[in-house]
Amino acid sequence: MSASLCTSAGRWSRRFALGSCALLLLALRPALADDPLSVILGDSTPPLMNSLNLIAQGAGFYHDEHLLVTTILVNGTDKVMDACTSGTADICPIGIEAAITAYGQGKQLKMFLTRASKFGYVLLALEDSPIKSLADFKGKTIGVHTLTGASPVLTTRSALATVGLGPADYTLVAIGMSDSAADAIASGKVQAAALPLYELIPYIVGGLKLRIWHHPTLGSAANAGYLAAPSVLAAKHDAIGRFSRAIVKASLLIHYRPEAAARAMLTAVGKPFTPEDVTRRTAELNAWQDDLPAADPDSRRIGAPSLPVMQQYLQLLNDAGAVKTVIPVADVATDEFVAFSNDVDRKAIRNYSK
Repeated sequence: MSASLCTSAGRWSRRFALGSCALLLLALRPALADDPLSVILGDSTPPLMNSLNLIAQGAGFYHDEHLLVTTILVNGTDKVMDACTSGTADICPIGIEAAITAYGQGKQLKMFLTRASKFGYVLLALEDSPIKSLADFKGKTIGVHTLTGASPVLTTRSALATVGLGPADYTLVAIGMSDSAADAIASGKVQAAALPLYELIPYIVGGLKLRIWHHPTLGSAANAGYLAAPSVLAAKHDAIGRFSRAIVKASLLIHYRPEAAARAMLTAVGKPFTPEDVTRRTAELNAWQDDLPAADPDSRRIGAPSLPVMQQYLQLLNDAGAVKTVIPVADVATDEFVAFSNDVDRKAIRNYSK
């Protein structure tokens, strides 16, 4: 077929000739480029915490959504926040607390998709402990990451307040993170703890047996997710929507095909891995299922920030003096991408093979 077809209808009808011209022009046009997005992470962030974006990358979901997603590593949460609030980086997977801090500094970030289905901090005790309810935390020594961070202390106090326990009824101590925290729990240095659930998953898979309680009133408010500056959400609205859909696909893949999700995640990390690595990562994802966004795979609001309950969290922080004013939840979170991102062919995810 030649370009002369565009000007000579000949024995064909004008309608057919114009249609042929259009087909020719489409054939000659180069393929559209993928839209670029950048995701910024702290360089010490555990891979498990970034399961969804790693799976979206390794499973090819970014590619399917015509996105070119690059990852930027920086040293420290403050640098992650600064890059996102300034628009230097597009997306930061981080806690809503970062948006709250930014708001107090006259800057703005909004969570547009969650990476969990529940509030991240949980209370826990060893499975063979005499602690069998929140009321049993009375008189106990409870470990938290640090005593200087507002969220772990305030949310622990607010959870225990629901059963009538005040600060004088227990003792909070700092136990650090990861191995330090797990050792303090397993050794009995503390009788209970309040920590992010994701941090406990590797130890649970490793054999640490725990009783776990979610926050009684904030439990459905996922406080960890994907945040961006309002300017980025506006300028890259369509790309952000497709990024969100890739993350929802990753959430569903964990539910339907956990081993495939584990393999995709390890592939995205970019280091050699063994069948044993796949088995362990699969076990971690399975242990985490109920707290991941697709805990209910039939939901059409996977990844949606729970705005009313999140407003309760903002009220709690204000009541405790952690923030100077009650922040309107619409200033730090939005669910505008949820309907688009949940428009996913679930059958295709169930049949995923790669």
